[in-house]
Amino acid sequence: MPKVAACVFDLFRSIVTAQDARQFIRRESQTDKEFHFQNWVKQRLAETGLPFEQGGRNSYPDFRMVRSPEGFEIKGLAYPGRETTFDSNTRFPPAFTTAA
Repeated sequence: MPKVAACVFDLFRSIVTAQDARQFIRRESQTDKEFHFQNWVKQRLAETGLPFEQGGRNSYPDFRMVRSPEGFEIKGLAYPGRETTFDSNTRFPPAFTTAA
């Protein structure tokens, strides 16, 4: 059976392992809205050994898996919440496509 959905489990395992090892997300500056989240997840993906591509600025998703139809969009919202860190430049993928 193909290993299509295994990437998410490998990434989750890497995240849990990093947290157990006290490798927490650290913001590099107060103006860093979400790159610290993306950098941390990028390190976790690299630890899995699975090939991935990183998307460009304002593209969806942030990370695309090379050998499976999976991608990961990383978002972080700081207290007090959405209104302080909402990224309105990101286009969410449609659930359905329409024929032209």
